[in-house]
Amino acid sequence: MSFRTPCRSVSLCLVASFAATTAHATNYVRSYLVNSVLLPLSGSDYAIDVDGDSHADNRLGQIFSALAGQNMDFQGAMNSAVTSGDIVHLVHLQSTDALFHNDAAAQATWCIGVPAATPPLFDGTDRPSCADTSGIFIAGLSSGSFTSPAPATAPNPVSLDFELALGTTYITLPVLNARLSFVTNAAGNIQAGQINGSIPHTDFMNTFPPAMAAMCNEAIQSDPSSGTATACSQLFDLGCSGFPGYAQDGQIEVCEITESPLIKTLLAPDVQVADGGTVVDAISVGVGFTAVRNDRVFASGFEL
Repeated sequence: MSFRTPCRSVSLCLVASFAATTAHATNYVRSYLVNSVLLPLSGSDYAIDVDGDSHADNRLGQIFSALAGQNMDFQGAMNSAVTSGDIVHLVHLQSTDALFHNDAAAQATWCIGVPAATPPLFDGTDRPSCADTSGIFIAGLSSGSFTSPAPATAPNPVSLDFELALGTTYITLPVLNARLSFVTNAAGNIQAGQINGSIPHTDFMNTFPPAMAAMCNEAIQSDPSSGTATACSQLFDLGCSGFPGYAQDGQIEVCEITESPLIKTLLAPDVQVADGGTVVDAISVGVGFTAVRNDRVFASGFEL
């Protein structure tokens, strides 16, 4: 889980990122507020070669695909969290080009934002601020298209934090060896945005199964006949080794999640990137996003 130290304003967040990076001249910065996070529904959705074995990876897509097949609606929960402003992600694009079209070494910064007090309008007038600045990427900007170096070959791997909704439980996942890519359209908004990388298996197991258990228990308590509640009861309410009494008690324990044959298979690590060795130790991840531009543009930290 990431510890958040909120910036007091968008401009302060931007100035902070400028101070931390000297590889790029400080000129124009535009902020984008993510208005949709698109979760993968197969192992091929948003997949790229994360570990350099010439095979496209996205274990997270396989996880969501299998669980969506059991009537668990992760995309709906994510949509609700983003629309309400409970989960906020931001992109700041820094460039020597005031039009943000072409730049040999543009800088894109990804951050988790401070949750909004009221639902965002997503019309360019929102004033979100960063809670952390977790990923700073340098890459060429060509006709409004930005793609950071491939994770397997990046000389200076970048990490970022990504917030995910499972029901009304939100978890922060550390994405290592990350790649950020997006294309801006004629209106200046981000379309076809994508994040790729890997999550250390230990971190994933410390966050995802407990959140799954919380999601299941929330569904069972609020509507036992719902698809999610029914699936959770059938798949997981089977007891744990050493605790057979947990079976069919209407409460899903974390051990019932982690000991489920389905979950054991789904949550097995699939790539090696976390420890620099040879052990497969991480979960590959790829998600899509879109974002709306903020109407404010900053030059050298000052609003134009």
